[in-house]
Amino acid sequence: MKFRDYAGNIYRHRYGRWGLHVLFWLFFFGARLYINNISLNPYKVYPKGVLLSNIYATLTTAIAYYLLVYWVYEKLYRRKKYTAAICSFIFLVVVYTTLDFLSEVLLMQDKRWLQLVQANAPEYYEYLKRPFPNILLSRVVSLGILFQLFVNLAFPLLVRTVMAYNREQLQALELARQNVQLEFNFLKSQVNPHFLHNTLNNIYSLIIHDKKTAAADTVARLSAFMRYSMYDAGMDKVPADKEIRLMKDYIELEKIRLNYTQVQSHIETDRTDYLLPPLLLIPLLENAFKYTADSQGAVIGVKLLIENGKLVFQCSNDFDPHAIPATKTGIGLNNVKKRLEQYYPGKFSYTVSTANNVYSVNLSVPLL
Repeated sequence: MKFRDYAGNIYRHRYGRWGLHVLFWLFFFGARLYINNISLNPYKVYPKGVLLSNIYATLTTAIAYYLLVYWVYEKLYRRKKYTAAICSFIFLVVVYTTLDFLSEVLLMQDKRWLQLVQANAPEYYEYLKRPFPNILLSRVVSLGILFQLFVNLAFPLLVRTVMAYNREQLQALELARQNVQLEFNFLKSQVNPHFLHNTLNNIYSLIIHDKKTAAADTVARLSAFMRYSMYDAGMDKVPADKEIRLMKDYIELEKIRLNYTQVQSHIETDRTDYLLPPLLLIPLLENAFKYTADSQGAVIGVKLLIENGKLVFQCSNDFDPHAIPATKTGIGLNNVKKRLEQYYPGKFSYTVSTANNVYSVNLSVPLL
């Protein structure tokens, strides 16, 4: 296993991720301490004060970082709650200013540090003696605290941005690989001799029974189906109407070979310009037709509703639990979930259930 895989496994584990965060802030503290010691800082003659100063600075920076990233950005800004995000950022600045002031007050309790401040920055010492509301207002209005916050957070945010970009690139590469593999597997399934044999036999039967219109329609569906799998499946996203046509063609082609199974399908959309990952829903249909025994009373139900920027897909099928090993139930569906996690991380709902020998899949995805 490569180092990147080890690092990825550690980061995905909750305690491993916490450990990496702790290590980062220890490094951040050490870097600040080192820079203070090699600089022309007049306070370095008092190591204890420098140590405490950097501990307080690291703690206040870490608190500001987590509030900014996981609350203001993740919880509010990314969810387009802009007003709440702005108000929360102002609150964050007030909190940071308060913590920064309190850390200075604590340092001033040390007489040696107090003497150093009086000797090297007498004007700043007098400034700190003002009432706290006055200090808070002056720091915010002058934008000095914002500059300080920006400087302190620059390195942590840079590290986070680089790591996030790296993860996105890796995810994009993995998604591209999965799409190519899916396209290849899907194409293989379409040129499978058994599939073509059954479809061509059905077409031949329609011609023999002088159902030329139905035969021509089946040939057209098969041609469109093959063309889509060869040329459109390699795209990142395709118009929803193309995916819908593919689903309809697939259902009609599979229905021809069924003698007893009843197929109930309902597909509805309020717009045609939505974009979907290609072949996203086909594995769910394949699974339903593959594991449904063609017998009296068997039913396959397919429902697709795309409305107000949301896709809702439901697919259910009867199956014989004695004919299908438990380990085989839902074959091919793991790839669907992985693609959903790549395209719609944390935004989709995907559930699978089995009751009374009916296998059901429910999927909900935001498209806007």
